[in-house]
Amino acid sequence: MIALVLSSRPLQAKEYLPETASIRNAIPEKVDAMNVSTYELMLERLREYEPKIVLVVTSDMSESAYKWIPEVMGCLSKSDQTLFIIPKSEKDQYHLQVVIGELVQVSNWRGQVSLLGFNLTYQEVADQLSGYGQSDGEIQGNTSEENESDEIDELTVLLGATEKAKGRDGYVIALTGPGSAGATTFALYHFPYLAKLNPEKEFLLVDLNEDKKDLVVATNSENYRLDYFITAFQKKKLEKTSFKYNTPYKSIPNLKVINAVQDQHKWTSNEIVMFLDKVRDEFDVIAFDAGQLRTSSNAQIRLLREADKVSVFVRPDSFSLNRTLSFKNILDKLPSEVIITHFDSAYVSKSEIEKYIGLPVMGVVSYERGLIPKLSSTDIMEPPKAIVKDFVSYNWGIELTVVIKRKRLLFN
Repeated sequence: MIALVLSSRPLQAKEYLPETASIRNAIPEKVDAMNVSTYELMLERLREYEPKIVLVVTSDMSESAYKWIPEVMGCLSKSDQTLFIIPKSEKDQYHLQVVIGELVQVSNWRGQVSLLGFNLTYQEVADQLSGYGQSDGEIQGNTSEENESDEIDELTVLLGATEKAKGRDGYVIALTGPGSAGATTFALYHFPYLAKLNPEKEFLLVDLNEDKKDLVVATNSENYRLDYFITAFQKKKLEKTSFKYNTPYKSIPNLKVINAVQDQHKWTSNEIVMFLDKVRDEFDVIAFDAGQLRTSSNAQIRLLREADKVSVFVRPDSFSLNRTLSFKNILDKLPSEVIITHFDSAYVSKSEIEKYIGLPVMGVVSYERGLIPKLSSTDIMEPPKAIVKDFVSYNWGIELTVVIKRKRLLFN
């Protein structure tokens, strides 16, 4: 297949391309690079050769995005043709997201468009291109249903989320709390531990923490962004879209991570429902690092409402406990259970905390010195023996092997 690249640096342009690429899981085809250095020549080659891959490096594009994107997409006459865009900066990436979001609402494109990260390496771009076209392909213009009111559109999405196709029927866990209680550290220890003990199950970690993105940094998952697929969300075309997940630990291939941090795109409640509807069919356990509990985030509140379990991480100190109490009217309406971190039974008991905050306590994370996340994607964070003992006591409500040399435990 032909890959047309707009770049003023022909030798570097080839570095972006994989040796082979597969369309919708078909047999991989050899990729032949065709470089052009001007926009006018690019349009000529598009019409003449009908390349399946079109890659534009925006640092070499002088035209306005409102002009060149519709013109290029208008030249893509087939659903297996894709325009990939590499922004020149973070600001440019945000601008392009806005432009594409506006254009897809009024366009009737046949091909696909994919906005990549502005800071990807050559290899990361090649990896994105090697398995492209995993979605349903066609980006179509507005239909009569899409012109209906927002209220009807939202109702359609919500009803769709309750009619799950046959799949894994994944269990959704939302990790939240008053802040600085160690929810991210817990996720980095606990879910790799569970995934390792349950190789037959698929685990997904989702970083939705808008305060900090420690989870994706610790797992080297910054460039596996969910908002790369914003066009599919806007067109409600997720059923056959294949998200790009990171597998941070080679020894745990059943644990994936995706970056949904809201630093460039603020997720709507509808998009959260759409995402959950899809990943529930692909994974057995989906754990969200949802960040600090707040009432101002519609996306977070919707996630907590849709989750099978809301794990509230609380430190046994007055600030953390009283902050949790301030959200009790919300937590009472959710499937909430508390996990007490930095726990030392010499100072306080689980029952005392449970009585004080009026919420059920699922378990504790014992206080351990040096329990600090490693910024590494190769070293698995092995929990200490005392914390493993804490892990075994948790009741997630699903069937999981929780400790080696014990029978499988069924938690109801």
